Amino acid sequence: MVTTMIMQRMSVAMEYGVILKWLKKEGDKVKKGDLVVEIFGEKNEFELEAPGDGVILKILCEVNDEIPISEPIAFIGKEGEEIPDVRPRKLNAATTTSPATTTESVTHSTKTAVTQTAPPSVETRLPGGKIKASPRAKKKAKELGVDLSIVVGTGPKGRIVEKDIIGAKTATPQIALADDRKVRKVETMTPLRRTIARRMTQSALNPHITMITEFDMTEAITLRKELNLRVEKAHGIRVSFNDIIVKAVADTLELFPKFNATLAGKNLHMFDDVNIGVAMATDDGLIVVTIREANKKSITDIAIETKEMGKRAKKNKLTSEEMTGSTFTVSNLGPFKVDLFIPVINPPETAILALGQIKKKPVVVDDKIVVRSMMMASCAVDHRVLDGAPAGQFLAALKETLENPYMMKM
Repeated sequence: MVTTMIMQRMSVAMEYGVILKWLKKEGDKVKKGDLVVEIFGEKNEFELEAPGDGVILKILCEVNDEIPISEPIAFIGKEGEEIPDVRPRKLNAATTTSPATTTESVTHSTKTAVTQTAPPSVETRLPGGKIKASPRAKKKAKELGVDLSIVVGTGPKGRIVEKDIIGAKTATPQIALADDRKVRKVETMTPLRRTIARRMTQSALNPHITMITEFDMTEAITLRKELNLRVEKAHGIRVSFNDIIVKAVADTLELFPKFNATLAGKNLHMFDDVNIGVAMATDDGLIVVTIREANKKSITDIAIETKEMGKRAKKNKLTSEEMTGSTFTVSNLGPFKVDLFIPVINPPETAILALGQIKKKPVVVDDKIVVRSMMMASCAVDHRVLDGAPAGQFLAALKETLENPYMMKM
């Protein structure tokens, strides 16, 4: 019996995987659990295992192919067995191929067995080559100058709808054929960069509003100095301002459940766990690591966990669990001398906090001009879920916590 190996969902947010390297070739014998292929999914690399014993009868994908989850990627069976006439849908292909049928269980390198049934893949083209697209999508494509043949449809039965056109235009600028500008270099985006591009395109399609305020970080600076007198000696690390902010955000989110949520259709799912995503810059692009249940941890706990994940992020050694499951993201560009920026929400979250650098400024306190250490902050929220008033209330509560930080768990 032929076993279908599928593109496995390795995290909740993962929607597709990129083939990085085949560890086996057609004709190779494998046993259940043998590593077969390296993939990139949701900002991390994984290895998929053979779901059964046999021979690699057919490999369906090439390196750099972007394959949606549950699509077939290879067939394993007895030598000479008939191979099913199915092909995976490839997101990076100009046209799609035949739909997949059924799948069987597949495991990954952490030895966790998962069984999934692949939903039917769909064609963007009808027999004869005609592209399936709604009238509004065709009109929008003509208006924006988008080539329908390169758009992947997300509507019923693979039909291209208007939002697909807008997404394609945002994600891939169209270059006019008459463009005579000299190109210095053409560089294929890395799988991580492509993931970021898709997620940011998805986010940009949703309405954002952004509220801006300023925090007085003078007391937080004093708290950090006091904390580091013992933390550095005990653990060999230093608490950062971001560690203090993450704790303050986690505590504040307990009072604002709609900021710690995701919109699923008509329902807003508000989470019990407060998992703070911390944005980190790497050589390949931005990643977000997750501090789970940050509201239940001390500032010191958060500092230790963040520093450890930061080290492993540079070596690409993070696990899928450490890069998924965040319910709210904190992005801090203060270390890069940025004063203020407007963030883009990390889907499927409903809000994100952006922070600038801490600078000494003259401010008025009790009708006197004094020098204080100030930091600009902006909070972007999904306007489908939240309005300006609750966003302002959230920032006000966070400001109160950061300006009186000694009430937090150290």
